[in-house]
Order: sequence, then C-alpha cells, then structure tokens
Amino acid sequence: MTQTQPQERVITYHTVTLGALTRDGHATAEISEQNEAGEVTTRLLQVPAGLPGERATIAVEAPLGPKPGRKRRHWKPRPPKVWITELHETSPMRVHAPCPVFGTCGGCQLQHMNYPAQLEWKREVVRQLLQEVGLFTHPPLLDTVACDVPWNYRNHMRFSVNRDGRAGLTARGTHWVLPLAECPIAHPKINQALQVVNQHINPRPQVLIRCGTANQQMLLQPIQNAEVTQELTAQGIEVCTDTMEEVLGGHTFRIRPSSFFQTNSAQAEKMAQMVLQGLLANQPAEKISQMTVVDAYCGVGTFAALLAPHVGKVIAIEESASAIKDAQWNMRDIEHVEILKGKVEDMLPTLSDRIDGFVIDPPRAGCQPIVLDALIQHPVARIVYVSCDPSTLARDLNILCNVSQAYHLRSVQPLDMFPQTAHIENVAVLERA
Repeated sequence: MTQTQPQERVITYHTVTLGALTRDGHATAEISEQNEAGEVTTRLLQVPAGLPGERATIAVEAPLGPKPGRKRRHWKPRPPKVWITELHETSPMRVHAPCPVFGTCGGCQLQHMNYPAQLEWKREVVRQLLQEVGLFTHPPLLDTVACDVPWNYRNHMRFSVNRDGRAGLTARGTHWVLPLAECPIAHPKINQALQVVNQHINPRPQVLIRCGTANQQMLLQPIQNAEVTQELTAQGIEVCTDTMEEVLGGHTFRIRPSSFFQTNSAQAEKMAQMVLQGLLANQPAEKISQMTVVDAYCGVGTFAALLAPHVGKVIAIEESASAIKDAQWNMRDIEHVEILKGKVEDMLPTLSDRIDGFVIDPPRAGCQPIVLDALIQHPVARIVYVSCDPSTLARDLNILCNVSQAYHLRSVQPLDMFPQTAHIENVAVLERA
C-alpha cells in the first residue's frame, strides 16, 4: 500500500505598502512574482487587518493542490492565505483590536480601525456604489448614523461546535472552530451563556443563542440540558424554549429561533424612527390616518406594528411560516393589519387596494424584477427601502429612479447596524416623480 506524503506549505514573504480597503474590509497589496519561465507577473491580494498606507511585511501561503485520488474537475483552487507578519509604518486610523482572535476569526473586519474612520469608510463605500452602480452623479447621501456603543451589541449569535463539543466562531475561509471565552461584539448576556454552555459538551454543528435586551429572556438552540438551564437560571436568565420577547418602539414582539429580527436592538430603534419619518413626514395628520401602506418582507411584523397606530391600513407580506406565526401574535390586537403569506413578487401584483406608502426590507439579493416592475407600473407616493447590501440597493434604485424615472431619490441614510464589521445597512427614501 502506497502512503501519500502530505503536501508542503509554500509561504513567501513580501514587504509592501497597503492600498485601499476592498468592500469586504480588507486592505489591498500588489506583489510581483516570477514564474518558471522567468516571466514577472503582478497580483493584487487582499490583506486582512491592514489599513491603507501602512508599510508591512505580509506572508502569502499558496493554496494546496487537489488531494491524490480526487477528481480534478471537482477541485476548485482557493485564494492564497495572506496575513501581516510585521508592521513597519502604521496608519493614524489604527487602534488596538481588543479581540485576541481578530484577523483570524471571520466575524469582524474593522476592529483595528478607529470608529469615526469606520463610519466615514462605510459612507464612502455607499457613495461609490450609488455612483458606479446606481448611476447617480450627486447622490443625496447623508452621514453614517453611529452606534452609540459599538461593542457588545449583537443580541443573536450562531456559534459553531468543534469535534470536542465546544462552541466558538470559525476562522476566516475555513471550517476550523476557534474556541472562545467571549466575543466583544456579542451582548454580555450571550457571553455569559457561552461560558456556561462551554462547560458542557454540545452537539454539532451549531449553538444558537438569542437574548432579549429589554428583559432577561434567552433562546438557546438546540434545547440545552437541565443542568445548563439551571446554571443560567441561577444567574438570573430566563431560558425560553420556543419563543422569546423583545421590545422595539414601545411594542413587544414575540420571536421564534428561526424568525428574523434585527440583531442590534439599539440601532433597530433608530431604524424604526427613520422608516416612520421617511414614510409619514410632512404630511397632514388627516391624510396619514387614511393611508394604506405595505410592509413587504415584514418578518415578525416590526414595521407593520409600529406603523399601524398612525395609518388607516397596513398590508404585511411574508413567506416564512415561522415569521408569519410571530407576526400574527404580535399584531393580534390590531384590527387594521392584513397579513398575507407568500412571496412578495407573487403577492404584490394581486393587491387591489390603492397603496399610498411602501416599506420594503428585502434579503441581501435585493428586489426581484417583478417587484420593481409592480412599483413602476403602479407608483406609490413614497417608498422606504431598507437594505443590508448597498450594491443591490444601488442597482434597484437605478431601475426605479433612472431607468424608469418613476421615482425621485430623496435621501440615502447609512446606518451602522454592525460596528467592527464591513456590513452596511441603509435606509433610502423615494418619492413618486
């Protein structure tokens, strides 16, 4: 029997000046390499934990080839692994990253950048996308709204479980689980629960921990054993099994493990006010009280419930059965909310009501063409578009405002829902042209 030898890691070192951040939050670096024929080629690499203008020595580990015995047609080369081995000149934007696994963990990208610089960089990313993808020469872009406390904000974490049954986060670009004592962007109660959970062996592949910020409730999936529950209860945490409650805008929402709810409660409060302001501002009270508004991709009914006290009717659309159950409970005492189960692209063209306002919070992929077509064929007075991906937002705004010219873009408000990461939330307000 022939024993195959493990492949040798090939690492080269390069001293470079780092360039601009990519939209993934990594610095760039150009390196020159000589192949076997003596030809010199230049490659652009992404360098995690670097900042523009820094002089650094980076290590570049070439990706391994396919393992013997595997069919080459199923093998896809990975990008090289890159990391900083030494910093010679640092950026004035650089600060100490408090997390011991920052740069290795795939969760955060910007802990090493001071917070005002993070906010400005996110605004610049949105501006570039609105110009390059959205084709807006002078987009009405506002300053990024900061998170008052940009640490310990996440009320929902998914931890991977390693072979030893310990929960942690995965290293960037791998399935390797990093054991954690705590995560600096997770809510303190989640870190508290993580320490208890990791004193026991957890089933693979994941542990989900979700906590209420307005109460002591917590959801853990899979359901933990009695010993874990007792330890958490002794620490003042109310362990829930099927549902928990969270408060937003003075309204109590019920949430299931699989239902979507904003992971940063403090910023979600600001977002809710932006949505209400964008839809209802500068309109007489008697007109607002007669409005019919649509909350598309309504989830557990967050915007629908907060809009309902102000308007005549809310039509909430959601395809997730779990979220629909929560939305029905959350709006059980509100008579003028109609909840429709189905895909927005299927339900929207069937609506017979005259629509005065439209709130849309689509997934990362943005709106389906049929949704945009319906909004163009039957323009509404105002649209508030909540987006977690500025590139698909820019694409959809271009279709609504420039290609069709059915709407005028009034404002785009970046909102830092995810400090220390490269993710950017936006709230855009459009008016019928």
